[in-house]
Amino acid sequence: MIGTPELTARKQCHLVEVTPMPSVRYSLNLGYLHAAAADDPVCRKSFDFMKHIIFQAPGLVDEIDAWLDTLEAVDVLAISVYFWNRGPSMYIADAVKKRWPECTVIMGGNDVSHQTDAVFAESSSVDYLVHGEGELTFCELLSVLESKDPEARDKVHGISFRRGDEAVTTPPRDRITDLSVIPSPLLSGVYQPEDIRQSRIIILETNRGCPYSCAFCYWGGATKSKVRPFPMERIKEEITYIITHADQDATLFLADANFGILPQDVEIAEWLAAELKRLGKRIFLFTNWAKNTSKRVLRIAEILYSSNLIAAVTLSAQSFTQQALQIAKRSNIRPDYYRSLQEEFQSRGIPTYTELIWGMPGESLDTFIAGLEYVISSGGYPVVYPLLLLNNTEYTTETFRADHSVRTRYLPYQATNPEMRAEFVVEHALMPEQDWLHGMEFRLSLALFHGCLLRGLLRVVSHRTGRRVVDLCMILTDFLKTVDTGTTLGAVIANHREIWLDPTSFDTDLVTGIVGTEGIPEHLHYQALIRLLVANDSYPEFIRAAAAYLFDRMEPAEVDPAEYAELVEYQVLAGHALAGSVSRDSGSGTIGLGLTAEVYQMLVDVGQLNGVEEGPLGGTVQIALDPSRFVTSPVDSLLLAIYHGSVQVARSFQSTPATVTDVPKTAPVYAADLTSAVKSQA
Repeated sequence: MIGTPELTARKQCHLVEVTPMPSVRYSLNLGYLHAAAADDPVCRKSFDFMKHIIFQAPGLVDEIDAWLDTLEAVDVLAISVYFWNRGPSMYIADAVKKRWPECTVIMGGNDVSHQTDAVFAESSSVDYLVHGEGELTFCELLSVLESKDPEARDKVHGISFRRGDEAVTTPPRDRITDLSVIPSPLLSGVYQPEDIRQSRIIILETNRGCPYSCAFCYWGGATKSKVRPFPMERIKEEITYIITHADQDATLFLADANFGILPQDVEIAEWLAAELKRLGKRIFLFTNWAKNTSKRVLRIAEILYSSNLIAAVTLSAQSFTQQALQIAKRSNIRPDYYRSLQEEFQSRGIPTYTELIWGMPGESLDTFIAGLEYVISSGGYPVVYPLLLLNNTEYTTETFRADHSVRTRYLPYQATNPEMRAEFVVEHALMPEQDWLHGMEFRLSLALFHGCLLRGLLRVVSHRTGRRVVDLCMILTDFLKTVDTGTTLGAVIANHREIWLDPTSFDTDLVTGIVGTEGIPEHLHYQALIRLLVANDSYPEFIRAAAAYLFDRMEPAEVDPAEYAELVEYQVLAGHALAGSVSRDSGSGTIGLGLTAEVYQMLVDVGQLNGVEEGPLGGTVQIALDPSRFVTSPVDSLLLAIYHGSVQVARSFQSTPATVTDVPKTAPVYAADLTSAVKSQA
């Protein structure tokens, strides 16, 4: 427990983390440091601890001096550093050192661990660097500072410091094998219930370590290591504490590298579900699932999905190209096993999405697109992330860069914030920069059309013609280039391309004027386009124009015009349902749509509508879509749930089972020029 203040003068130790997450008063990293120090007799007697979780809003550095005015004294400053917050973290260190020159500045975290020369060269304000797990090291270092014995620091393992002009690094510290020695930030009193209640996201670890050695990953230095669990009773108590005090609909992030890899993870899932039911609460769970999904993960997914804790399961494939996987030293899901896994999840009604990394050495644009198609044809939903280089990974070594002709560019990790910079791979031996740019453009097309506006049509056309969905989306990528850049819609599309060429080109007024400044920053241009189409009621025209552009680029015998026109009609009605949820319009009532039995069955076969139990089908099939289905969900969360496949347009909006009538539906009759006919309906 936290000790009471002593009568003697106590030093002021400020713990700082700059976070990309808004509305957060809880940091697991700072909580660990505070709890460990408060449990140490010397630290507890000598120091007062203050935690500062600072939201990384644009222009944060301009506000640092005003924040420092609120602090009375800083004797020790400890900062947790990741690649996204490195810039402002260094600025804070320099600003504090300038105001309190005698202050001791300590840094740790993934981005600066084992980066002594680079960190000390970047900032003369940093006095100590902590490598790897920091809780025990931090306590020992504070004790050394209190002892005022300059030689004692040589005995602290896992740190670097300056001795004159020389940088000294002590022997590495062994990993903590018994995690019970680290006091719980949640149960020790360093965080109060109000801190949990006012945090949109609460992070919890149930284990540490990762048995894999992916060349692009640095999981706190604990890759290729034994997975070490925290005690089960502690985990259960922490979960109960979080559920008891968290706000309704908060997010719990289990920050394990491979949730589902240990047998105890089933018990954790069962406890989560049981406590939510007992306490009458609803929260959402996000985690990193085990890389090689097993029957255990299937069981855990069933527990969590049936309890409304998760919307989908993440399958982290990263690539389906063998050469890229070999270079990455990644033990991956076998392609045949991946397809069978998708079938298992689909049979249980559990959505999945598959994470893929664009830009991995050994991957060309053609092989990457083929991997996306494999995901789609297996019934999955691909989510694409560009490749970033992280410190301490094999990808960042000079030898690796030279061997694979890797070229990078520093770009904003979040487009809205130029201070959150990361090193993006923009070229390598198999990927010229123009291909990288084309892949990033394709990512937007995939999100807009396969993820949201034309998924059913694309899947049916692919099924009927044998054309790959990705090839249809490639055509729609070209369609996006035809949108007039003098319109707001065209300006957003153009700005999406520009930001990958010039990091200063992000149009803040344009994009944030549409999506706001406090939403989830992932894939902002996609979010902006959907919001814009809904706000000005232009989505019917946009859907029809995109569909007509696609139709014009297929052979006349490939698709029946009447059937295609009915699919377009279906997509427009699905767009109406989506618009109702995005615009928060809960009073428009359900939307009814009649489909010919053949078109309806095709949409069912490709997983875009729920089927009917009776059969055979004939006449007209009536479906009902409910625009109010997701009006209580934040719009950013809804749009990203659609992008990840956990909410499907229009399947997730179906409010009642489909019904069959005997009256045949007359398919819409269009002129021979489908392009004009489709556009004329707007």
